[in-house]
Amino acid sequence: MLQQSKDLLKWKKKRKYGNRWMVETAFSTIKRTFGEYVSATRFQNMIKEMMIKVSL
Repeated sequence: MLQQSKDLLKWKKKRKYGNRWMVETAFSTIKRTFGEYVSATRFQNMIKEMMIKVSL
């Protein structure tokens, strides 16, 4: 049982399991601050618009 626990901890560290919450928090903060939608219609312009919003 102890070996399984150690293996699980190694696996989590190797795979960086559990780090997704940081990204989800960042996305949530950006959406709350700037809104969920972009006004650009072309994909390249959407990327530029989001980069400007995030850099602010």
